[in-house]
Amino acid sequence: MSYLIPLILLVFILIIETAFYFHDKNILLGAAAETAVVGAQAERWPGKKGKIDLSAFCQERIQGKLILFSDTEISDSVSRDWVRIEIAAAKGKRKLHIVQKAAIVEPEKKIRRKRICFRQNMNQN
Repeated sequence: MSYLIPLILLVFILIIETAFYFHDKNILLGAAAETAVVGAQAERWPGKKGKIDLSAFCQERIQGKLILFSDTEISDSVSRDWVRIEIAAAKGKRKLHIVQKAAIVEPEKKIRRKRICFRQNMNQN
């Protein structure tokens, strides 16, 4: 029993640590994905383009929810086609690096182009 009880406790602690790790990973993945989508939508809004602080928005999403990782660094980059969110979290030797991207789409432009092409085809017939 003196060998069995410490082994059982070690396995139990490892299971709890693993659960905490994946809990924090899922929180960070969700926050990064939500931030990327909000950033992509904000780039389409006429008055909001480039004015939303995505790092602060992401920080609000993870505030107080992490169990294992307390030190997080958030960086965002916006290009013409993509919004990219990177989160790096660390505690001791454990590290996480999360990257989420969302495309900046403009479906209204595609719809207008299709309507113009459709009207031109109808006029030719």
